[in-house]
Amino acid sequence: MPLNTKYLKELSDLFVEDLKRSDYYRALSKKERNDLDDRLAADASAGLFPLLPGAEEAELQKLSHAICEKLNIELPAALVDILRQVDGFSENGVSLCGVDAELRDDQFDSGPGLLAENLVNWSSFPETLQKYLFVGDSDLWHFAIELDTGVPVALHKATLKQAHRFSTIEELVNDMMQQALGDFGDEIENLKDEAGNRSPGFQFSSN
Repeated sequence: MPLNTKYLKELSDLFVEDLKRSDYYRALSKKERNDLDDRLAADASAGLFPLLPGAEEAELQKLSHAICEKLNIELPAALVDILRQVDGFSENGVSLCGVDAELRDDQFDSGPGLLAENLVNWSSFPETLQKYLFVGDSDLWHFAIELDTGVPVALHKATLKQAHRFSTIEELVNDMMQQALGDFGDEIENLKDEAGNRSPGFQFSSN
């Protein structure tokens, strides 16, 4: 199932804007800036999302092998399909894990790596070992896949208790992108805690 292309485009546009305001971009020569602008425009014309690429098949195969070898689990097919569309992102305190830098031919570090994040979290939180595959986080939440059921969930960072269960991994990642963009629109569902009170500082979308 494809992700929300509106959110993908908005994130891509945001990353391009940030790049063009960066010291790196300003330090480029005029020719270098023009060449970079041309590459970004060519990606957009080809229907891609500049600075928000999907993972290559060879990288996904290496990741799947490493996850199996190091974590003794299979990488869920639905998550592989997500990474084909967007190989991780970090924005506004929200991060989606992508392919680890050491598993890329170019060693490019695009953000938190899926394998590394799970090795750290499983070591830090032994109660999550073989129970959750962590796929991202925000300031208040861990986003994960419940391994027994394949259900995507949000966990309180402080308690690791489940706060929300998503119907699909696409719904979870769409919600993460919506949070990263700060775009909740009119159709939102306020998260309630176990006592039925509104949880402060965060809302899960109902999309």
